[in-house]
Amino acid sequence: MRPLLVATPIALLGLTAALVAWLLVPGAPAATASSAAPALRDFTLIAQEVDWELMPGTTVRAWTYNGTMPGPELRVTEGDLVRVTLVNRLPVPTTIHWHGVDVPTHMDGVPGLSQPAVQSGETFVYEFTATNPGTRWYHTHQDPEIQTHLGLYGSLIIEPKTPPAGQPTHDREFTYLLSEWSLAMTPEVATGRASLPHSGPGAPHAKQPDFDLFLMNGKVHDSIQPITFKRGERIRIRVINAGSLVHTIHPHGHSFKIVATDGNPVPPAAQLTKDSVTIGPSERYDLEFVATNPGVWAFHCHMEHHMANGMMTTIRYEGSQPAVAGPHQHAAPPATAATAATAPAPAQTYVAAAGVATPHKVVMTDNRYAPGALTVPTGSTVAWINNGTNLHTASAFDGSLDSGAIPTGRASTFTFTKPGTYSYFCRQHLLNGMSGTVTIE
Repeated sequence: MRPLLVATPIALLGLTAALVAWLLVPGAPAATASSAAPALRDFTLIAQEVDWELMPGTTVRAWTYNGTMPGPELRVTEGDLVRVTLVNRLPVPTTIHWHGVDVPTHMDGVPGLSQPAVQSGETFVYEFTATNPGTRWYHTHQDPEIQTHLGLYGSLIIEPKTPPAGQPTHDREFTYLLSEWSLAMTPEVATGRASLPHSGPGAPHAKQPDFDLFLMNGKVHDSIQPITFKRGERIRIRVINAGSLVHTIHPHGHSFKIVATDGNPVPPAAQLTKDSVTIGPSERYDLEFVATNPGVWAFHCHMEHHMANGMMTTIRYEGSQPAVAGPHQHAAPPATAATAATAPAPAQTYVAAAGVATPHKVVMTDNRYAPGALTVPTGSTVAWINNGTNLHTASAFDGSLDSGAIPTGRASTFTFTKPGTYSYFCRQHLLNGMSGTVTIE
């Protein structure tokens, strides 16, 4: 275990001397506990490898803090003494950088410059005063093109000790961290136990991989939590780009004001009103709007490839339903007891598209099923064949069928043993209109 390192900021030494001198003044009131020392905020972040579900049917091996991607949100107040214990349970060295916070140089987390890398099995303690109030974040600075990509990042929110005069309060607040995912960049590749395969038609990977999925808070599509609130509420959305690509965030049905950039407040006279904001790697934007347009609205990256492959969720007013009738929900519920008793087991194995023997086929392109409605006899096997370039699924709204993510050129088959109509959708592209039905006679 690495020895405990504790930073003592010069500012604290000066504050102590000032307090001693002040206490010696005749008639001075007694110092309170809050004025004697800043509040201590103590956190532990365990860097560890876990199975992480990006969406149902797509589980990957990720490097995480405390088993989640992104890591836990750390929320403190300006002036707090922040102590973070990093426990490294990864097979490789790692560090943590506090992005946007003016910490002492030996707390900055850059291996070979600020500190030695924290080796596998070691512990290191970061300690600093919370400065620079606003939307900040933390991430590894050891092999960041690999380790950050695999999930070692999280949000750090520093509340101002004294809110700026005239700043409105917010009824609800949401934080979204944007990132990308390559299915080929696995921990085995990161540690040299496997080589990088090709991704797509003849496209070799490098340390800047070809990304397959685009994440919001470590999830894609219907697994991303929606933004839910009531009419009349004032909403703040903190958007953090933890990835290596540019993303353009666009809410439907609402314009917003940019009230902070990189965590720093924007004066009211300089606040832009927009309906899209382009966010570069590591940048942050705080967006604000008042909820005045009830409904269920899309909230997504406007780079169509990113939207079509994960970076899309919804804005939902409480009590509102989608304008299109049907079983649209945030995520397909699990099968009921009655459904589970009669439905076949979900299909989770794939075959080559050329090897599909059944005559009952649904071809998936980007982003639709053909045919959209299929009628077959009881006992028939149906094959969903992915002829597109995106990943697709066939997932029943009642949970009775879930193919998992079907790669390009592969197919998933399912045998229907009970009559009825099965309504299904693509977990990645429902909000692009990708749904269909299979009727069993």
